[in-house]
Amino acid sequence: MLEEMQPTQTAWQSRVELVRKWGDVNTNGLLEVSTLGFSIPEIEGFIGYRIEAANAVVLGEPACALENKGALAFAFQDYCALKNLGVVYTIVSQDFAKWAQNNLEAATIEFGEKYIFDPHSNPMNNQGHKASLVRRKFKHAIKEGAVVKEYLEYDILIEQEIENASEEWLKSRHGPQIYLCHMTLFKNRYGKRWFYAERSGKIVGLLILNNIETKKGWLITNVMMFKDAPHGLSELLIISVLQLLEKENCRYVLAGPIPTKQLGKINGITYFKAKLTGWIFKFAKFIFHLEGHEVFWDKFQPQSESSYLVFPKKNLTYSSIKALMRAYNVSVN
Repeated sequence: MLEEMQPTQTAWQSRVELVRKWGDVNTNGLLEVSTLGFSIPEIEGFIGYRIEAANAVVLGEPACALENKGALAFAFQDYCALKNLGVVYTIVSQDFAKWAQNNLEAATIEFGEKYIFDPHSNPMNNQGHKASLVRRKFKHAIKEGAVVKEYLEYDILIEQEIENASEEWLKSRHGPQIYLCHMTLFKNRYGKRWFYAERSGKIVGLLILNNIETKKGWLITNVMMFKDAPHGLSELLIISVLQLLEKENCRYVLAGPIPTKQLGKINGITYFKAKLTGWIFKFAKFIFHLEGHEVFWDKFQPQSESSYLVFPKKNLTYSSIKALMRAYNVSVN
């Protein structure tokens, strides 16, 4: 029997626990209240998705054990067929993309990367130009009086200051925007850690970690620099967190996905569609100023894994592209 798991109050804690166990770079999207959940009784896990323009836009791979991803994806495909919904998967691995190509007659597009860090091999321990650049920025932020602290005890005043600074940060953003979810800094506390940067008694930056239990690691989200943040503060936050995780013997930290310079492998669509898709991708990167993300993270010298878009039954159409844009809150205002 199939069932749709709604994000009700009684089911929400279970949703959070499943995401902490099986989530990936799709974590925050899966924990958005507007995200629907599909599950079947015999599998622990779910598929998080949003319905837009007669399509189910799936946020990442099925959130379940590796051996159950295929069965859950098949069940979801049947469910969507009954509902007359097309299906689009976003932010999935190369392995899942290959599986979908072989089993769901899918078109696949390599569009980005997720970055993987080993805290034991961070720029403070490494050699080379990139590591040296990070160290200089790290030291500059310290010289400017910035200090990184982990938020460990409940303090409504600290939380309110962070919330206020975050709201100001959001209001300062102008031009075209694209985002997967709204900012919920202190919701879904289970499996979260907060780190803030302070200078002269004022909070000037924030970084949040989300637990990835199956990897014994963490996902970096919400790296934000607030008003009066010194130059190099983002490097100070990230390196400080990596150094702490190194002491905790963590070997896996994740960030992303980050769009690549250009589309990579494209399978299952015509030459004309592939060329058109590549042009649209370049245009979107230019409009939304996405080039800087890759430059920023690359200097930390991470390993990378490809991220794919997957269109089962070759569902690469005008409506599926419109659905993607709506699901990712694309705005050009």
